[in-house]
Amino acid sequence: MTAQQVVRAVVAVPAVDRAPRAIGNLLRAADLPLEVEAVCSGDGIGLVLADGPHAGTVATLREAGVRFLACANTLSGRGLTADDLAEGVGVVPAAVWHLVRRQHEGWSFLPL
Repeated sequence: MTAQQVVRAVVAVPAVDRAPRAIGNLLRAADLPLEVEAVCSGDGIGLVLADGPHAGTVATLREAGVRFLACANTLSGRGLTADDLAEGVGVVPAAVWHLVRRQHEGWSFLPL
């Protein structure tokens, strides 16, 4: 299978409320190979905190192949570090730039 056959979606997660369900729906509906990155910023950072109420959901979605990324600007602004994040969550310097870069690379953009 070539890289062109894989659908790549980058999901902007500025709030927690709809993200887990929307990402789950995306995974269930996909009828082609799918690569998903969920980029959490602002209040959406609550989705990926290690001691947060969504840690189990994030773990389940990670097992399904979703890559979670946290915005370093948001972490810094809230007095948090990468150590506060759930296992396997990466950090990008700025969510806004990562989202734009992925779109430039041809990823589909899904704002929540």
